[in-house]
Formats: sequence, structure tokens, C-alpha cells
Amino acid sequence: MSGAIAMDRKEWAWDLWQRGLTVLPAHPIQKRPLVSWERYQFEEVSEDLMNYWTSSAKFNECNWALVTGKEYVVVDADSVDAMIWVDNNLPYTPLKVSTSRGKHFYFKANPECPVRSSANPDSKIDVRGQGGIVIAPGSIHQSGKTYTIEKEIGIDDPFDGVPMWQANFAELIDAENKPTNVVAIHGGASSAPQGGWHERMIREVGSKVLRDYTDEEILAEAPAWTEPGYTVEETLEEFQVAIDGARKKWAETIERRRAEKEKEVATALEARRAALAPRPFVLADPAAIPPRQWVYGRHYIRRFLSVTVAAGGSGKTALTLTEAVAMAAGKDLLGTETPPRRVWVWNLEDPLEELQRRIAGICQHYNVKQEDFADRLYVNSGRDSKLLIAESERGEAALTPAVEEIIDFIKEHSIDVIIVDPFVSSHRLNENDNGQMDLVVKAWGRIADLGNCSVELVHHVRKAQAGQSASYGDARGASALTDAARHVRRLQRMTAEEARLAGIDEREFWQYSREADSKDNLAPPSRDSSWRKMVSVEIANGDSIGVMEPWQWPDAFEDVTGEDLARVQTLVRDGEWREDVRSKSWVGLAVAQVLDLDARDESVKSKIKTMINTWIENKELKVVERPDAQRHMRKFVEVGEAPSWMMDF
Repeated sequence: MSGAIAMDRKEWAWDLWQRGLTVLPAHPIQKRPLVSWERYQFEEVSEDLMNYWTSSAKFNECNWALVTGKEYVVVDADSVDAMIWVDNNLPYTPLKVSTSRGKHFYFKANPECPVRSSANPDSKIDVRGQGGIVIAPGSIHQSGKTYTIEKEIGIDDPFDGVPMWQANFAELIDAENKPTNVVAIHGGASSAPQGGWHERMIREVGSKVLRDYTDEEILAEAPAWTEPGYTVEETLEEFQVAIDGARKKWAETIERRRAEKEKEVATALEARRAALAPRPFVLADPAAIPPRQWVYGRHYIRRFLSVTVAAGGSGKTALTLTEAVAMAAGKDLLGTETPPRRVWVWNLEDPLEELQRRIAGICQHYNVKQEDFADRLYVNSGRDSKLLIAESERGEAALTPAVEEIIDFIKEHSIDVIIVDPFVSSHRLNENDNGQMDLVVKAWGRIADLGNCSVELVHHVRKAQAGQSASYGDARGASALTDAARHVRRLQRMTAEEARLAGIDEREFWQYSREADSKDNLAPPSRDSSWRKMVSVEIANGDSIGVMEPWQWPDAFEDVTGEDLARVQTLVRDGEWREDVRSKSWVGLAVAQVLDLDARDESVKSKIKTMINTWIENKELKVVERPDAQRHMRKFVEVGEAPSWMMDF
């Protein structure tokens, strides 16, 4: 069963619901539902309602309860003697749940033999049937004890082979409990039906009184107990008499249990406080700390979210599809080496045939064959099926069952990376609401964690204001997405100025783009290694497909030799050359003279600046501050640590 791995309370609730049990949110300390639940003794809990209960903040950290008498009857044994008696006198059941003090023994409900829920503080064994609830497996008692399904050798699924409840079980339990004379609780005659009905009613009332139910809560169940020949008013009167008698008879027991509960609550609160206490830091051996599990480059990382933000038309889909093919094929297509990975692409905008065109263009351009990625690439289109993990339910943000289904598929196919493009189409919530976005982002984070994979979310940026460049902080909507991501990269297109510096026709600069990380890459464009170019690839059907390929900023030192440097140094040594590019004696003019370059061309001037800066960094040239002829302090460029091979022209 799915409980073989560690699950939280909500996962247990979903597991039990999927098995057909009636599951309800329950108070984390008191053993009662947090919702009005009488209707669910007869009705089913819908999937939409389960989605609401498990995603609403209203029910965070709650326990879960099962309605008894519908699918299962539960025998509650609260002592060692009681557990031994059940083992020896009732049929073996593989479905047993350890509680804080004993065990719950589960039996399939028998429609031919209905049984009412009953409880008596003087009884060592109680039965939870119709009209009752039991705290569900996976819940946590206030003492910290988890309600746990017992695992036995040879039992793969304890829900298989559970025996059916039989009429004689109740007789055996009644005989073992040796019930007291219930009429003596309140004395006097009763107009309600006597015998078994009255006894069961007294036990039910006593059980609820001892569990701190209010009179109103107990009386709300009374009408369902009305038998033929009696009115609802008579049943209510009988219930009230039983309530008054139970409160009087068990006053000391109630007070004792209340004191015990307060003590348990105080203990639980102290334990919770201790868990929040500051912990002294102990420096660990760095070699023993597990390294980050990078899946591809320094962007995709296992068990974390990564986010790509970019404006429309910047090539983000072309980039992530190329990365997907590279990872699946285990090939270095974009300058990043990678072992073969299992990749799942969810494109929520384009139809599958468009994705086939794009991937075909990538494979043709890079000579990738089907056998290169074999069965490691999975592609789904949002046009064929929706990937919706969150939506608004009754005015509140709620997760959908798709979260668990995606996790199951990731585990089933051993997915290393899932790419969702665009993120905004994976939910139907207000993207400007940080609270709602936090719910969605944490769900994707949970998918990454439980699926042991990298989750890549592709997102749009809002339009930048005039005169401002976009940054990762301009990701559209609330900041919860980019705040939660382990790595955020921003794709930015080449500017017209950069195109001039690189010597690229300004009509073609739209083809070039680079990326910046979450701290905004401030390196000059000539030193950025993430430049890419969109090239056009014509596939066999005649369509032209845009494909990303690596691109390098033009090398300023292409065709520049050591002899050229020596000639520049000689010219600099024999003259006075300024560092200031605005000066008529700018040192760049000396470089242009030696290399026969036109320094008036902006792209050429950029190349000359790069060479000068590099030579200064390498100490081939140096900057010296001294007075000029007019005794004004200026910065001059002189020869640095002159090499022995300097030529004299």
C-alpha cells in the first residue's frame, strides 16, 4: 500500500479516501470532526470537497476521522487485556491500527447486520459502528503518538482479507464487558423503547459525554434514533435524561479526564516549544556534507524549483526544448555536458504537432536521432489534456488531485526533470496574490521533493517601463514564484547598442540573446558566456523552425599577434597617450594605427577597449597618473613590465 513510505496526514487522508472510506477533517486534540458530519453517515465525500479540505488553510495541521458503520466497523481495545481478548475471541483481521493506548481492529460493515456505535467508560471494549467516528491512520495523538497501521510479515496490503462483521461479535463483546444496569443511571420509568435500544442509547450518550461533546451536539443525533411508535420529542427527552444522568454519574471521571487532557496538551505544547528552540551550530566536515545534485549545468537542480523568466519572443521555449533534447540524448548541444536524463516536457500552449515541428528542427540541426534519446523524452501538450494543479474552490485556493498524480507518474517513469511552459497555465488562481501563488509554488516544490527531480517553470515578465531594462524581479505577478525558486535565470535579447559593439547588423540583433541569474548578471556583454543565436532550420515538410545554438561574442584578439603587441608597446613608449577615450591622444588611437583599424567605428572602438583593458590587466600596459604640460593631473597609459623581446622601430 502507499503507506509503505512516510506520508503526512493529508496524504493518509487521500489514500483512505481513494480506498472508498468516508474521511473527515478532525480536531487535532479532541476526537471529533471539524465539520458537520451527520450527512456523511449516508452520503459520500466528493473529490472536490476532499480537495478543499486538504488545501484550505482552515484545516492545516488537523487530524482525520473515518465515519464508521458504512465501510468498516471498528473494535476499540484500550488495554492489553482488551487487545488479548479481541485476538482470542474475534476472527483475525489484518487491518489493525495502533493508538495511543491500544488498538483499533477493523471489520467490514455487514449490511445484513448493522451495528450502532457504542461506548461505555466502564467497558474495556467499545464498538464504533453507525453514528460514530474513529480517528484515522496517519493522525497524531496529542501525546505525539501516530495512529499507525500495523505491518505484518506476509501481508502486502492489510485492507485485503478483512473479515465481515457478524451479529454474534456484539454479543461476545457485551458479555465480556458485563454492562451495568443502565436504568439505574437516571432512575424512574422510561417512555422510550427498553432493552437493547435503551442500552445502546445510554452507551452512546455516555461515550459522547466523556469525549466532551456538548448537549446540543449529542441531541443533534437523537432524531435518527427514533424508533417506530415513538415521536422525535420523546427520543429527545430520553436523550436529555441520559445526558443529565451521565454527567452526574461520571462527573469525577469527566473531571479526571479533563485534567489528564490538559496535562497532555501542556506536554504537547512544551514539546512543540522545545522543537522551536535555538539549536547550537556545530561545524560539520565539509567533505561529509552532501553536495547539491545539479541535473544540468547550474540551473536545473534535483528536488528544487528553477525558473526561467523572459519577455515574449525571447526564445525561452526554444531554449528549454533544446535543453530537454540535450538532456534526454545525453549530448552537449549548448555548451553544457550532460549524462542521459529522463525529461518530461509539459507545454501548455502549443499543440502537439507544433512541438513535433520544433523538436524535429532541433534534432535535425544537431543530428540527434530517435535512438539517441530512446524512451527518455516525454512530451505532453496542454491542448490535449490540462495540467491544472490549483484552482479556486468556494472562493478559496485549493490544490487538485493532479499534484499526487504527477508525483506518481514521475516516480513510475523515474523522471529527472519536468519542464512546465508556461507556469501561469498550470493553475487558475490570481497570480498577483502572494498567498495563492505560495500555495501553487509550494505544490511544485513538493513535486520536486517527493519526485526527487528538478522542476523547471517557464514564466513571462511584465512589460518594463520606458528607459528600464527587465530583471528577474519583473517576473509577472506575485513574487512568491521567484522567491521560492532555487535558481532564477532571466533571458534578455541583445540590444541595438550591443549589436553595434559586436559588429552585427542591427536588423538581425533580435536573433541573439543571453541569460542572467537571479542576482542579475552585471558582467559586460563581451564577457558573458551564455550568448545564444536563433537560427532558422528548414525541416522536410518545408516549415522553417527557430533553433537555439551557442554563440560567442567576437574575439577582440582574433588575428592579433605578439608582434602586434610589441609594436603597440613601442609606439606607447615613444609618445604620450591618455587613458581617456575622449582625448585626442587616447591610447586606443595608437592601437588603431598599429593594427590599421578605424577607431571611429563603434564596434571597432569596443574591440580596441577590450584589448587595452586586457593588456592592462596582464601588465603589458599600465595606467600612471601625473601632471600634463599644463600641470593638470591626468591618467596616462605607459608600457608595463616590458618584455625582453620588445622591438625598437
